[in-house]
Amino acid sequence: MGRGIECCGVSLLGLALVGGVACRGKTPAGDAAASASAAPSASVYKPAAPVASGLPQPKELVSRVVNPQNEPEYTGPTGTVKGLVTASGDQAPETPQHVAKIKGACPEGRAVYSRLFREGMMRSLADVLVAVTGYRGYVPEKEPKVLVAARGCAFSTRTVAMTFGQTLDVVSKDGEAYVPDLLGSRMDAQLLALPGGGPSTLYPPKPGHYFLTDSIKVFMMADVFVVKYPTHDVTSLDGRFEISGIPVGKARISAMLPATRAVIEKDIEIKAGEPLELSLTLPFDAKAHARAAPPAASAAPSASVAPPR
Repeated sequence: MGRGIECCGVSLLGLALVGGVACRGKTPAGDAAASASAAPSASVYKPAAPVASGLPQPKELVSRVVNPQNEPEYTGPTGTVKGLVTASGDQAPETPQHVAKIKGACPEGRAVYSRLFREGMMRSLADVLVAVTGYRGYVPEKEPKVLVAARGCAFSTRTVAMTFGQTLDVVSKDGEAYVPDLLGSRMDAQLLALPGGGPSTLYPPKPGHYFLTDSIKVFMMADVFVVKYPTHDVTSLDGRFEISGIPVGKARISAMLPATRAVIEKDIEIKAGEPLELSLTLPFDAKAHARAAPPAASAAPSASVAPPR
């Protein structure tokens, strides 16, 4: 398990996903370019591999961040890891103060945010960020965007995993308009996600930890983790995850539930044509969590945590 990192009064776990820290409001100019200071200069840099990007910056800028060694795309044998994440220990406590902010007909909102974290059947655990790191080779992201639906005053997930270069597209799936806000990023203008209309597109400016909310329905919330590699997944209520396209050989799998900061890590070996099936369990101690929890005013993430490759 990684060590804790303190930033802006919020303790965040340092694990395979987490590295350097930059507090919100202290983000250096240049954002993604600052992450690539050791990379070749822009005047001579030519990406050796494709990069999927929906960001307004040049693709070369994204490539320097996600592929700082400018490696060619890995084309060797790959494998898959999949499995189930469950909870152990205490049940998730209710969050009545948060639910009290929900007004009107918001059935999904009350269901999604009524407890500290979400469980499904047989204690399957939702909203767990699972990632595989430590393998050799550069694996590029294939998709330029990540889609999150808003329905019934709730986002479709409470954890979002993205590769740097992807945009976050929020769409309305009911008759309501939503005004998504990505805390920790700069926004020149807020675009509405209208019923039956196009998405509201958000642009994470660099790898890190952000917080998705809605400017009107402020109780809506999701942790957003922007990493430098595509080998990640987030569990839904069934607790299942699947990550494919991993180069064969030794690697490491990490699972984290942002709501409790519980983490589990394991060394694994990826084999071609032999999917690796794992069962992961994240414990929860309600009393210990209550003692460690930050004050309500600072409970929302206010740090940008930059995960290394």
